[in-house]
Amino acid sequence: MIVTITLFPNMDVEQVFVGFDIRLWSICVNINKISYKLILYIFLISSTITVISVYFQLKNEYNEQIKQFEIELNNIKNNRLDILSQAIWTVDNDSIDMFLKDLVDNEKIIYAKIHEGNKELISLGKPKHIDVIEKEFIIRKTLNNKVRDIGKLVIIADLTPLYSYIGKRAIETTLIEIFKILIISLLVIFVIKKFLINYLEKMALYANNLSISNLHVALELKNSEDSQTNNEIDIVANSINSMRENLLSEIEKNRKNDNILAQQTKMAAMGEMIGNIAHQWRQPLSVITTAASGIKIEHEMNMLTDKRLIESLDGITKSAKHLSSTIDDFRDFFKQDKEKNTFNITGTFSKTLSLISNQFHNNEIKIIDDIESVVVFALENELIQVLINILNNSRDELLVKNDQELLIFINVYTKDTFMFIEIKDNAGGIKEDIIDRIFEPYFTTKHKAQGTGIGLYMSEEIISKHMNGTIDVNNEIFTYNNTQYKGARFVIKIPTV
Repeated sequence: MIVTITLFPNMDVEQVFVGFDIRLWSICVNINKISYKLILYIFLISSTITVISVYFQLKNEYNEQIKQFEIELNNIKNNRLDILSQAIWTVDNDSIDMFLKDLVDNEKIIYAKIHEGNKELISLGKPKHIDVIEKEFIIRKTLNNKVRDIGKLVIIADLTPLYSYIGKRAIETTLIEIFKILIISLLVIFVIKKFLINYLEKMALYANNLSISNLHVALELKNSEDSQTNNEIDIVANSINSMRENLLSEIEKNRKNDNILAQQTKMAAMGEMIGNIAHQWRQPLSVITTAASGIKIEHEMNMLTDKRLIESLDGITKSAKHLSSTIDDFRDFFKQDKEKNTFNITGTFSKTLSLISNQFHNNEIKIIDDIESVVVFALENELIQVLINILNNSRDELLVKNDQELLIFINVYTKDTFMFIEIKDNAGGIKEDIIDRIFEPYFTTKHKAQGTGIGLYMSEEIISKHMNGTIDVNNEIFTYNNTQYKGARFVIKIPTV
């Protein structure tokens, strides 16, 4: 029995896909890049799974049909050859003709012939040699308890109807599954955009527009009736608002220029940090949505096993933990912590790189590090801010270099009672006529919209006044992988005790 499902009556397949492509494009142009990539990943991975599933499903169905066909042909041998044997033995041509007509009348069997010895006795139908099953049955007659071969029956069955049926089933099943995948993908993207992307966009917009003049305006992401939740988005929003309130209090208590500049540096970095959250969440969100859609499809195909379910759920759990860990990293960065504490510099660099690594990776900037495990007593968040300032400056200079490998080298070591942090790049170095001025306040070589000129000034203030250390810069010519480069080299010197 063949069941045909018509999704779009009066339309051919090309019209269906063209119309759907137009509607899908109109949706995609209204969503952001993350959502667009998620739709693409979900669709491609789910489509691959669907094609494989449909292939095995139709292959099993084909094998079952062939097996049933073989059974029907063998039934001819077991139940009807005795009648044909008797008709041949008695030379009953009418019975032989009736036998062949009854046999070839079947829609699957297109040709049958009977041989007597090496001579063809009779045949019916048109023979075919492609996409067929050919069976030969020896016709035997028992006489005086002896079995004698009196002829041979040759049957040719046409497989074209079966191939046509399997082809139609493949097209119908694939279209239905692709339609389901697209619907699921759009629903997933809608949920992600509604409950995640919209909030990230609001935070980024708020951070980009934030200034001293509007610090009194709090970041509000949700309506008052939804404000009772406390998920990761709320944690980030609360951290931003907490930082904003602390900044207001600090400004009210102390109007000294260095404190104001320190907070401005933090606020300037916040917009970039919010953008980093979106970068950090791309891969785990893609893993979660792909695993979820895969489970659904395998369940619908009755192919979902307990092992596969557990593996998918483990992957979702692992990705969710990574999202939570990322939120913790950003929350720690936003803390207004002014108390010194003991920490290992390897962990500090891990936190620093977790905040900015995606932007470096996306721009194909390679970070080569050699970090010694050193325990220091200092302000970790302040040191992270300094490291981010230096690394971001290197990144900005490297982005204008398009004819070479982009490299940043980080080296940490101890000497006597001091820890040394060396950061250098291959961006060509700093002009000699301005290298002595880069730590001055409001001095910048960037466009006004891209730089404020306070990042390196505050970095020197933090290292020298808050950590009793020094920070110096010079240009260095060095060789890496048999290629000579020139770049800026920053050296931070901090006491370890």
